[in-house]
Amino acid sequence: MSTFSKLAMEAAESGLRFLLIGGHAVAHHHYPRTTEDIDLLVSSHDRESWLAIAGRVGLTLFHDGGSFLQFTPPAPSGWRLDLMLVNASTFDKMSAAAESGSLEGQSVRLPSLDHLLALKLHALKHARGIRVLKDMDDVANLIINNRIDPKDPAFRELVLKHGTTELYEKLARLCAE
Repeated sequence: MSTFSKLAMEAAESGLRFLLIGGHAVAHHHYPRTTEDIDLLVSSHDRESWLAIAGRVGLTLFHDGGSFLQFTPPAPSGWRLDLMLVNASTFDKMSAAAESGSLEGQSVRLPSLDHLLALKLHALKHARGIRVLKDMDDVANLIINNRIDPKDPAFRELVLKHGTTELYEKLARLCAE
């Protein structure tokens, strides 16, 4: 059984919820790409419980950025795990609009397309270096593959709320038909 399967089962037994984000969520929303890790969005209220579960399934914490925890797998061939911690109200809002999917035979919940875009836009707003290219590529392909009109006022509002005016203008140019 994979480390992720063990983690998902332990979380379910403990009543802990998560949303699968990152590359796996991007693939769920019609832009398949490679990824080297599993990214989960969890409530910051459950931080200690997640640390305990991660330890029980053999994951080792290697970076604690406060709202972002990174773990190495017990085997070199396993997925690295990243946990993004958000306040309970944000988690509940995103969870309420989440979609069902699966990963490694486990049922998972994934953010809605708008919520995934909001996460990516927020990341772009604060990203530096090569990370900008990956997130910009994800956002552009999510827009194109999901046939989002960058001129749509609702899309513009989403970008301005979670990103910047400059980012909106770049995306509008990049994704123009």
